[in-house]
Amino acid sequence: MQSFCFLCCLVTFGCWSCDRGSAAPPSILFILADDLGYGDLGVYPSHSEHGNISTPNLDDLAAQSMMFTDAYAGAPVCAPSRCTLMTGRHTGHCTVRQNGQVLNDSEITIASVLKQAGYRTAIFGKWGLASMNPSSLTWPTAKGFDQFFGYNDQANAHNYYPYWMWQNQEKMYFAENEKASYANCGYPYTEHCIWAQELFINQSIQFLQNVSKLDDSQPFYLFLSLTTPHAGDIGHDFETGVPSPYETPQYANQSTWPKVERDFASVITISDDQIGKVLKALDTYGLSNNTVVFYASDNGAHSEGGHNYKFFDSSGPLRGYKRSLHEGGVRTPLLIRWPEVTKGGTVSNQQWAFWDFFKTAADIAGIPASSLPPGIDGYSLVPTLQGGTQDQPRYIYHEYCFPNEDRTGWGQAVRFQDWKAVRYDFRNEVELYDLKEDIGEEKDVSQSYPEEVRLAIEFMDVAHEPGPYCGYLPPNPN
Repeated sequence: MQSFCFLCCLVTFGCWSCDRGSAAPPSILFILADDLGYGDLGVYPSHSEHGNISTPNLDDLAAQSMMFTDAYAGAPVCAPSRCTLMTGRHTGHCTVRQNGQVLNDSEITIASVLKQAGYRTAIFGKWGLASMNPSSLTWPTAKGFDQFFGYNDQANAHNYYPYWMWQNQEKMYFAENEKASYANCGYPYTEHCIWAQELFINQSIQFLQNVSKLDDSQPFYLFLSLTTPHAGDIGHDFETGVPSPYETPQYANQSTWPKVERDFASVITISDDQIGKVLKALDTYGLSNNTVVFYASDNGAHSEGGHNYKFFDSSGPLRGYKRSLHEGGVRTPLLIRWPEVTKGGTVSNQQWAFWDFFKTAADIAGIPASSLPPGIDGYSLVPTLQGGTQDQPRYIYHEYCFPNEDRTGWGQAVRFQDWKAVRYDFRNEVELYDLKEDIGEEKDVSQSYPEEVRLAIEFMDVAHEPGPYCGYLPPNPN
């Protein structure tokens, strides 16, 4: 009933396509990396003794964009982070709070909202928020996307060379990958098999070409959800390495590096080249000037498949990595390019999190906040993108079932102003850090600032809604 009432409200509001005389709002392209660390892009701080990984296209995008130093993914792992991005709800009360869970049937996504407002919508790549039944209401095409090509299940996305993937509700098979393996695909070039991410790029470019051929100015929302540099395998869903289709020339001769690190660097550089092709397609098809481009990562740097996140200083100055509730697990690079609106080459410390994308995208599309579904969090970043100033959000909240800080159970974290607080299992003491003076969270100052600790606990208690999952608040936590 909630979905029906909301959509009625949005239809009542109307959309640009009802009046072809009005100017179309901007299109939106969101490019999401998978397990890319804060320090894995050259424009963000890191001090690796092995040098920065080459990302010339993303460096160029940064020069044309507003770059955010204090942006946050939705969670320290994949599925809940993507849930917050799609639904506009933080992990204190979003549906998916750990990997393996799926959206509710009635969940309203930003894709649904934009589609109802007249946008063409597509997702190419990793979804990871639905059941395995393509007829379910958790499927991307039931959640507002006109087109879907890629992985429905996040575990399947570990296989860089799958035998099949989903094209909307149908399986598309790739004979070249039927017996995919390191031996059968080729080494050091996997030229005998098809790399899934190359298909996502091709689909994206084809989508943009098709849009350019249409005799209208209908805007689009394209979610390009990459699978790199996440650990994976060839022909299996395991995480045995970071299988790059080839070692790029600048890394192939680094004989003192472990192969997995050559692969890790190569796959980021190859992904950068692929992103460059998509951005070039925007130019080629005359779509760049009215398209807002977002680039971010779904969580912090990974240390899986034999890769060590410290090899390239992937977390930069931040503490922790993927699955951590400290900054290295949740802070993400964020680049936003909005031609003729956002001044390129600017750097902002405005705090922003994935659930803020919902209201930001709606604002870009000209959809009034009063027409959005109830119960979502966040705010619109548009005033900052337009060169204005905004208050920082009251707090940014994260929770996760299995943090990797050598603690048992469940954890919470909250950022408010320059303070960062972390606690585990309700009962444990709160850690408190002053990020302005200690971005690496090395010194716990909780004993010196009891009022800030009290405030952090208040935010945590308000943000978390108990339920039948990890993080259930027992009747007697004392």
